[in-house]
Amino acid sequence: MLNDLKILNGNLDLKFDKYTYEYTVEVENDIDHLEISYKLDENANIEIINNELREEENIVTIKVSDEKSEEIYTLYVHKDEEVVSGIDNYKKNLEVIKEEEINVYQVQILSISVFLIIIIIFTFLFGRKNKINKNKII
Repeated sequence: MLNDLKILNGNLDLKFDKYTYEYTVEVENDIDHLEISYKLDENANIEIINNELREEENIVTIKVSDEKSEEIYTLYVHKDEEVVSGIDNYKKNLEVIKEEEINVYQVQILSISVFLIIIIIFTFLFGRKNKINKNKII
């Protein structure tokens, strides 16, 4: 039903996925509501609840429904506060420079490859010891 979600005046912690129902959003301290851009299926309706931001933490709920079902997305909104440290105020932002999705098959192939490499190494190490021990006995 909800095909895309973007926060225009804040940062989602994850790339939007319609099967992920909870997100954290970081906004500047002076933001009083989220500016939300979204794409819905043709027959879907959206309702945004609690989009008036107070100090510190807020929970904004997005209900998307059609004739058959309802989905609820929860946004945990944190206002960015300056950290007071000794002499100066510091603001630290962590930004993801490149988003890359890893295919499930890539993970499986990598896991199998690592497993086979470990087996080959153990076979080589322990197989050689047995040959060396046999030569000593004869």
